[in-house]
Amino acid sequence: MAVVSRSFSGLVFVLLAGCHSAKPPTLTALPIANRSNSPAATLPVEQLKTLRANETGLVPILEYHDISPKESRWGRSIAAFHSDLDRLYRENYRPITFAEYLDNRITTDAGKSPVILTFDDARESQFKILPDGSIDPNCAVGILEAFHKSHSDFPAKAIFFVLPQSGFGQPALIAKKMQMLLQMGYELGNHTVTHPALRKLSDADVQKEIGGCAEMVLKLAPKARMDTIALPLGSAPKNRALLSDGEYEGVKYHNRAALLVGANPSLSPIALKYDPMRLSRIQAIEGLMGITYWLDNLKRHPERRYISDGNPGTISYPRSLSIKVDNNRVKGYNVTQY
Repeated sequence: MAVVSRSFSGLVFVLLAGCHSAKPPTLTALPIANRSNSPAATLPVEQLKTLRANETGLVPILEYHDISPKESRWGRSIAAFHSDLDRLYRENYRPITFAEYLDNRITTDAGKSPVILTFDDARESQFKILPDGSIDPNCAVGILEAFHKSHSDFPAKAIFFVLPQSGFGQPALIAKKMQMLLQMGYELGNHTVTHPALRKLSDADVQKEIGGCAEMVLKLAPKARMDTIALPLGSAPKNRALLSDGEYEGVKYHNRAALLVGANPSLSPIALKYDPMRLSRIQAIEGLMGITYWLDNLKRHPERRYISDGNPGTISYPRSLSIKVDNNRVKGYNVTQY
């Protein structure tokens, strides 16, 4: 459990191209729900070889905005989103939470590869509630829930980087929606208050945007774990130290990771060059470096993919890849090389 002294433990930032009181009150950020099955026991080496388990491999983090009838610069069509899920399932990708990735507690079944689904801006097409109280089957959440229902081994996990005032297009329902998302096992992340280019702001205004968003979300959904942020317009503040620590009106935040957008999947959490302050996403659009480009690339080169051994407490990979592993990041795990 993360405890926040009117502070917010751990903010991850995303680039899109992606003290007034000595003793402020305490807010508690609770862990998100985990809808995965219990992990399997450690597999014998021969099975790891057969599965080609490689927990040093690449992890796709997909970036979505609108889920709309037609494709657009920042929108994925409903049909294409269905196709994305079909392809991910067929090619043995399974969604994990952002927290699982950052904590290196990946629960993906043996032989499968983790993928992280992210959604920016809190748009209505991502999560829409109909007048009868049901979830619109054509919004992202409705599609994900239906896909999980028909494919029980494909968890409905995703993270929503929210603009708290947008209310997913239904401002009167914003608190209800945020709380529903958490109850269903999704994550919420910070996308600032007003979606500015942070590099153009003063230090004080940068902290107002980041700390203000975190505070607003926790007031609406007290059980949220606000440890992720998507920087609007791919814009980092001039004072990059504010990405790690800052404070606004007694609200302190501390970043534990930073997620950059741009052109490639992210590294494994145990990779030697893994930098939690410089993670990257793949934009879920067509074209060079888009979703189809990268899924095709990883299909042609499966040896580059993260392939799970099925147990979050163990680390498995081919001996030939040991030079890519940061030994400090595998301490406390049972490591198997083959």
